[in-house]
Amino acid sequence: MPRGVPRIGAGVGMARTSSAGELTEAPQPEFIGTIKPETLQPHRPSFEEDGPPPWEVDPKWAKHTTDARRFVDVPDRWELRWLNPRVIDQSGFRDWQTIAADDPRIVLKVPAMKAADNTIRRGGHGGPILCYMPKSWVESRQRLKADRAIKMTERAVDRQRQFTEEVNRGNFGPHIHADPGQHPTHTIAEGRTMEKD
Repeated sequence: MPRGVPRIGAGVGMARTSSAGELTEAPQPEFIGTIKPETLQPHRPSFEEDGPPPWEVDPKWAKHTTDARRFVDVPDRWELRWLNPRVIDQSGFRDWQTIAADDPRIVLKVPAMKAADNTIRRGGHGGPILCYMPKSWVESRQRLKADRAIKMTERAVDRQRQFTEEVNRGNFGPHIHADPGQHPTHTIAEGRTMEKD
């Protein structure tokens, strides 16, 4: 056991411990090679600047980036929607069905989208849930919505006509008259009936 005050440089000729030897004799870094820039950057399909746009070359580009069919293969007769959990809490699923990640009818292309509750989610645990409904059901709903919109439009036109008649009869005073007008819904074009030139 050493005695006295330790001095700087006193242990120069002494034996080193095994841990000190391991630290001084650690392997040094070696130059193995360079990493290609393509490996560091995310994979993006390459398209020529003078060539056609990507949506003409690859038909998958025609779909919106949020289209669920990019992430999962499902039967063609299914209509897919991402439902926000907050909207589900407020108004329910409204006849949409969740897609189970282990359903044998589907192929999940991105396994990380499988949530702990066996649903398929976008953007983590609190993200939108992938749901489906048969396309025939969706078309039936669209027909019902169109019929309801027509009835509401007719009701608004009738109310305007009735108001104009009451004003002209003098129900709002003898000096007040209303000019015949056109309901604004008849001046707005319907997007589904428009065609490209």
